[in-house]
Amino acid sequence: MKIIHHAVLPLLISCLFISCSPSEHTPFYTYTPDELLISALDEVMETQIENGRIAGGVVMISREDKMIAEKAWGWKNREDEEPMESHHLFRIASMTKAITSAAILQLYEDEKLSLYDPVEMYIPEFVDPVVLTEFDEKTGAYETVSASRSVTIHDLLTHTSGVPYGFTNRTYGRIFGDAGVPELGSEEELTIEETMATLGDLPLAHDPGERYTYGLNTDVLGRVVEVASGMSLADYFSAHIFEPLNLNDIGFYLPGRESDLTRLYSIQDSVLVMYPEEDFGSIPPNFPVSGAMTYYSGGAGLTSSTADYHTFLSALHHGGAFNGNRILEESTVSKMAENQIGELSLNGNKFGYGLMITTEEAREEGKRSAGSLSWGGIYQSTYWIDSEHDMIVVLMTQVLPSLGQAEFYDRFERAIYAAIGE
Repeated sequence: MKIIHHAVLPLLISCLFISCSPSEHTPFYTYTPDELLISALDEVMETQIENGRIAGGVVMISREDKMIAEKAWGWKNREDEEPMESHHLFRIASMTKAITSAAILQLYEDEKLSLYDPVEMYIPEFVDPVVLTEFDEKTGAYETVSASRSVTIHDLLTHTSGVPYGFTNRTYGRIFGDAGVPELGSEEELTIEETMATLGDLPLAHDPGERYTYGLNTDVLGRVVEVASGMSLADYFSAHIFEPLNLNDIGFYLPGRESDLTRLYSIQDSVLVMYPEEDFGSIPPNFPVSGAMTYYSGGAGLTSSTADYHTFLSALHHGGAFNGNRILEESTVSKMAENQIGELSLNGNKFGYGLMITTEEAREEGKRSAGSLSWGGIYQSTYWIDSEHDMIVVLMTQVLPSLGQAEFYDRFERAIYAAIGE
């Protein structure tokens, strides 16, 4: 891991298109634009906008402690012709998971929990877990058998617990819906104390440790943070991650920041439209600036500027510290970046603690290096840390569901590596 020993304030320069100047929130990097890279990004992002796949987006790329690209394209609010700017806020969904995982590992360092503790030590309803064997789609009734063992914090960090998502599994969509367990957050007067207790009484999809199943694992970890620390998840994040890193544009709820919140869009019948309110379920289009503001989803609840999330990733890239402020020990960050799932795999890749690890076998020519750490969010945002190239990439857009996301991400990534000559 690389440790930073000094910081340089960004220089401001003027750029073309809708917005390109580094925001005042981008700390500790010299802004040294790579014009070839920015031109390549222009082609990719402008094509997505012209083809009606996104309304706009923001990209930040740093390399060797220099910000080589920071630019906004398109519209924050297309209908009102409000241009996108670098400081605008995005619902980052599952990009929340890396931050919750870091919080768990801080508590591990503080000896407030062990990584192999059974989760019932913190959420009693998880005692004596059961595994689903049969499900009646008509009635919602189901049958179970006892699980082989308890779910551990390690299982939750690696998505091997057997706790799935409902939006990727029709059966669990019904089970979670009937039980009132949200998957992407809620505007209702709910807390993760209540819903994670409910989740603990529901069946697992398989025995803990049997396979990788992406799901509500990190939401459970959010509640573990609360119990182990004695603080709400929002307060814990603020005190132990956001304040030490000087992050002011990230949080579960950001009242008063409506003017900075990027509008959410959807692809309906191949046309980009504002996300229909009736399709949101418990998350209306103005989430997270309204509602009860009591539900702190550790798996999907944060909203952030691109710069603040980039700074968090910078701390991980530099071994747990950034600008002289440490949030994790270097040895602990190494655990996040190591294969923690053994022979199991995720499309040929491995998973550490809260992060996917690109393997040599799964990497593609012209794209990120083996060992890169990454994940993304359902609203079409993504990031990766490529240590071999000393590079951090963050892409933010706001579309659900998206159309052609894999192709977009592929062209975006290939454009970056072609531009930097790799």
